[in-house]
Amino acid sequence: MLDQYPVADFLNWLDENTLKINREYQRSAKVWSTPAKAYFIDTILRGYPIPKIYLRTRIHAATRRAYREVVDGQQRLTAITSYVNDEFSLGNSVEMYGEFAGLKYSQLGEAQQNILGYMIPVEQLMNVPDSVVINIFQRLNTYNYNLSSQELRHGKYQGAFKNAVVEASHRWDYLWSNYRIVGNRARIRMADDELMAQMFGILLEGVTDGGQTKIGRLYKIYNDEFPQSIVKGVDDTIRYILDNLEAVLETEIVRAPHFLMLFASVAYARLSIPKGDMGDDMPMRNPDALTDVSEAISNLSVLAEALEQDTMSVPYHLTGFKEASSSSTQRIRSRRIRFPWYYKALLPFPV
Repeated sequence: MLDQYPVADFLNWLDENTLKINREYQRSAKVWSTPAKAYFIDTILRGYPIPKIYLRTRIHAATRRAYREVVDGQQRLTAITSYVNDEFSLGNSVEMYGEFAGLKYSQLGEAQQNILGYMIPVEQLMNVPDSVVINIFQRLNTYNYNLSSQELRHGKYQGAFKNAVVEASHRWDYLWSNYRIVGNRARIRMADDELMAQMFGILLEGVTDGGQTKIGRLYKIYNDEFPQSIVKGVDDTIRYILDNLEAVLETEIVRAPHFLMLFASVAYARLSIPKGDMGDDMPMRNPDALTDVSEAISNLSVLAEALEQDTMSVPYHLTGFKEASSSSTQRIRSRRIRFPWYYKALLPFPV
């Protein structure tokens, strides 16, 4: 039976000892970090939906009172009670937490009502035996998905690099909403933040081997201190692409792995970037790059056409580019082939 109850009711039930968390039904996963709890509280403050909580409810005939056990939702309720008890504050990023940045519950003022009045969806299991509860919980676990690597990073790190990534990802929402460089379904799993982190990585360390370990390393190394010049460089590069090469974003190059190499080539042409893991495959910088924008668009369109064609139809000289674009695009062996082609496309002669 699906119901809704305000947070205030849950707090009252806890005070009255008519609600308990039955840890026999809880997962063995780690307790949420403070950043993860803060992000969840911000969700409630803004009235955004959260997953429903499962309660087993029993009616005690003698006292005519309802007693509830939390079957699924321990972490969510613990985050709420901890925040209401002033045990942590929200993060300091204004871009992320807005007017609530850095505040504890006691400092919210009237916004406390946003929490107390928030309606939590509840699936009530009325008077069901343990065997049924266990079976239901097992099924819930079966269909739950694991957090993505980016979601885990988002909860683990709360420093300079993470904040810069989140702010830039919000600032350049145009890329995701207008061109679907990262689709809405992937954005739910924070793939837009992940791509933005990789763009920062290009300016910081050049074209390197990719993968989740490499991205996580960026978050760790630059957690305490992150150069703002990199933010400016990323903004300038994206703005140049939108102002001058936007037509290319109507092609297959709009897909995230290809867009990343386009971003890298434009950044190399306009700002220079470190050599990274390119080795001897790093192309020499050419002062003529991007001097003829119309030619660059034409060349990039040729590469885009190769991406769309089957291997047998691709021009012979582009077969290596096509094969590299069809393999593990995050690996350096693919990027050592693809990046030089994107940079070559920016030069004022046909590819």
